[in-house]
Amino acid sequence: MESCVSSPRPWVTVFATVSLDGRLAPPGVGGYKLSCAEDFELQHRLRAAYDAVGVGANTVILDDPRLTVRLVPGRNPVRVVFDSSLRAPPIARVFQPPGRRILVTRGGHPRSLLEPYLSRGVEVIEADDTRHALLKLRRRGIRRLLIEGGGALIASLLEAGVVDEVRVTIAPRILGNGPSLARLREGFMEVTLALVEVTPLCGGWVHLVYRVREPKWPCALPG
Repeated sequence: MESCVSSPRPWVTVFATVSLDGRLAPPGVGGYKLSCAEDFELQHRLRAAYDAVGVGANTVILDDPRLTVRLVPGRNPVRVVFDSSLRAPPIARVFQPPGRRILVTRGGHPRSLLEPYLSRGVEVIEADDTRHALLKLRRRGIRRLLIEGGGALIASLLEAGVVDEVRVTIAPRILGNGPSLARLREGFMEVTLALVEVTPLCGGWVHLVYRVREPKWPCALPG
């Protein structure tokens, strides 16, 4: 498992399962899943290997994930929610004990809005932007961070140049519509990747591992 050397930020890996036309599983479609059994197991092995796993507010609101390790032996990672506007409900499963839970948000929120999270034992990190947030996460012991969505969070990390690795499982499905892997509110970006690993799954799915070429904020590796 990769980690940064003498870097002020964590090693950041994006993990997602998408259709052949690059769509994430559509929300609100009766528990529809793009993943197969081996893909779910891979996801949980990755969670167990990383210091923390993070998602954005939309993922919490739409999917209410636990982000724990259940399908394989291993420890639960620190659970991180990126939510600048405090939209994720404090009662969401991701904020429930046991284990460390971190809310990353912008500065300036009144204490009254933060208290529902703090009273549940959630650590609150206030940050000016994406890079500032990663600096603060590293200072709290997060050396390897796994990002599981959604598209807006993934896009913001890619645009900030802080993603080191992208792991994508391609499902043998075409959806024709739905949320994309990386979603910018406006504008355009180009991130160049290098394919380093291909693993067939479940007799039809395929897992691809890419390294980001020349991230804007590099993360040095051992050796």
